[in-house]
Amino acid sequence: MITLKDDFYILQLNKKAWDNAAKTYDKEFHGQIYSLFNDFCDQLPKGAYILDLGTGTGLPYAKLLIEKGFKVLGIDISTEMINIARKNVPEARFKEISMTDINYKKKFDGIFSSYSMLQLNPHLFKETAIKIVQALIKGGIFYLCLNGPWVDGIDLDEDVIIDFKGNKMYSRPYSRQEILNIFIPLGMKLLKFEVEIVTSESWGKENMNTYVFKLV
Repeated sequence: MITLKDDFYILQLNKKAWDNAAKTYDKEFHGQIYSLFNDFCDQLPKGAYILDLGTGTGLPYAKLLIEKGFKVLGIDISTEMINIARKNVPEARFKEISMTDINYKKKFDGIFSSYSMLQLNPHLFKETAIKIVQALIKGGIFYLCLNGPWVDGIDLDEDVIIDFKGNKMYSRPYSRQEILNIFIPLGMKLLKFEVEIVTSESWGKENMNTYVFKLV
């Protein structure tokens, strides 16, 4: 029996959803740029090499990172998203791969994840966190933005299937304590944390939690 604890099922469900929604999503407003994005960038050396996890269409963040003079590798599980990203941000490199399959060692000055890791169940999340830390150089910076303990009233501990433009998609909020319990033992130091309630036409009301970590 397939359940929401089935890693392959979750990844394929989300790949299909983003492939189907990619063209429509690309035409929409890509959201406000929040303050911790600039904090993340300010922590990076000139010309830093950045891995953008779940880069989507490359907008807005891969493009903004390129404009700041950084080198960017954007990855995404969605074929259609990657095809669009290559057109939107030709200066960056893009690769079709799940963030769960990255296998880099001490390669990146910074790793960026905006609303991508919430599409991983706890097992995949913890495995991917280990790979993120392994991919950072010492002193490397990690930006993480995702939903906190509730999304439109859904309890934290529930695995959630949401509807996005007629497509089923897995999503799960993570509490601040859950995030700290995963990353602090891996050698990450929390530099900044912000909570903000945001509302959008696509996603409704969300509790947005944003973190900036450093590998010490």
